[in-house]
Amino acid sequence: MANSSLTLSFLSSIFAAVAFFLSWSSAFSCNYVQFTTVQDSALSLGFGMWSHNWYAITKSLGGSVLFQACIGYGSIAIDSAMKSARVFSILALVLGGTFFFSNLISGCVTPNKRTNTRSEGVAYLLTCLFQGLSLLLLNSPTVCTNNQLITQLQSEVEAAKNVEIDFNETCAISTGARCCIAAIVFWFLAALTSCQATSAGRKEEEGEKNLRDPLIDGDIL
Repeated sequence: MANSSLTLSFLSSIFAAVAFFLSWSSAFSCNYVQFTTVQDSALSLGFGMWSHNWYAITKSLGGSVLFQACIGYGSIAIDSAMKSARVFSILALVLGGTFFFSNLISGCVTPNKRTNTRSEGVAYLLTCLFQGLSLLLLNSPTVCTNNQLITQLQSEVEAAKNVEIDFNETCAISTGARCCIAAIVFWFLAALTSCQATSAGRKEEEGEKNLRDPLIDGDIL
């Protein structure tokens, strides 16, 4: 196929676009992981890298009412696993986003010519690695294994007396973690198709050169 490099480059851009927005959703979601309640699995409390869900309990004459909001961690101590997850998620966004948007701009400037090199594929592969390392959040004591906010909310619920909510002790993956896993797959696909596009582009250039050389030699003779 004469334009296989352009087709593969286009596919690489599509994969990178999907991966970037999945990475963004994962990094800034309030529901990376969640704690469900024993009484009702539909009632859950989500935790992300930068913010988390929280319930406010308001007492009224008819009983107590729960309000849910997405708020930052504030002065809560952040452990090393959570800090690492934050760093890797930002690295994935910056590195992958830089190559994706540069590819997008170059595609608009020269739509019939591939201007990327093999470094793009390597960058997407590194981004895939960074994205995978952001899953370190699942090992964070602050979020998963020893969540003090769950303990605090549990004590507030017990103080309210007329509200029966008992959260599970372990977290489960939620929307943010699922987006992260999907982003890992799409970053890898972007890296693979980018490397294939580069190889196809070089073969096409060699083929065009071989077609031009005999014509040039004939003119000289």
